[in-house]
Amino acid sequence: MHSSHPMYFASKLTEVASDDPIDWMEQPSDGLAIQGLLRPAFIEEHSEIQKHISTNQSRSSDKHQVEKVVGDKVEDVSIINGHRNGLGSSEDNSTSEESEKNEISMNGSLFYKLQMSKIQLITAHGHQTDVELEDFKQAQPDAIAHSAAKIISRLKAGGEKTVQALKSLCWRCKGIPVEEAAIISVDSLGFNLRVCCGTQIQTLRFTYNAR
Repeated sequence: MHSSHPMYFASKLTEVASDDPIDWMEQPSDGLAIQGLLRPAFIEEHSEIQKHISTNQSRSSDKHQVEKVVGDKVEDVSIINGHRNGLGSSEDNSTSEESEKNEISMNGSLFYKLQMSKIQLITAHGHQTDVELEDFKQAQPDAIAHSAAKIISRLKAGGEKTVQALKSLCWRCKGIPVEEAAIISVDSLGFNLRVCCGTQIQTLRFTYNAR
């Protein structure tokens, strides 16, 4: 208990007590726990929200109508938290900024923002490590994130030949003789293997020489 998270310990007790067979090689990999405050998006954040809306609409095959034509005029019907994302008259802009932030309309879409206060990396064994918020915010999406599942599927399709290659890799690079090996995740920097050595199961990280 002193070296294991209570929730992890409780989940393992549940698994052992159940009658369902446990495949330890298929246990989940590391995850993130994010703590923060969920609040409505402010008016000054609308431009960023609109950028994400435009990106999602361009990727979607079934695009929703964003503008409607009324006679000779084009009226923007994209409303975020009760505010139109456009330039209004000086009289309209004279409204108090605080009241604009608090005003929420039933029309249009309602957007929220997660104000993150704490991030933790939780390993498959329940160990927790704090992640710097600034590092997380500056991180970029992995180049092959959307292709990782297909890559793993193709490697698993190799069957015993792939398993033997992974075992050989563990011995040559880590000096660890393993009985079973399965790739559980892959990214542009390397990949993770779940390996079995006798009664011990662990996750090994292999990095590429070049990205």
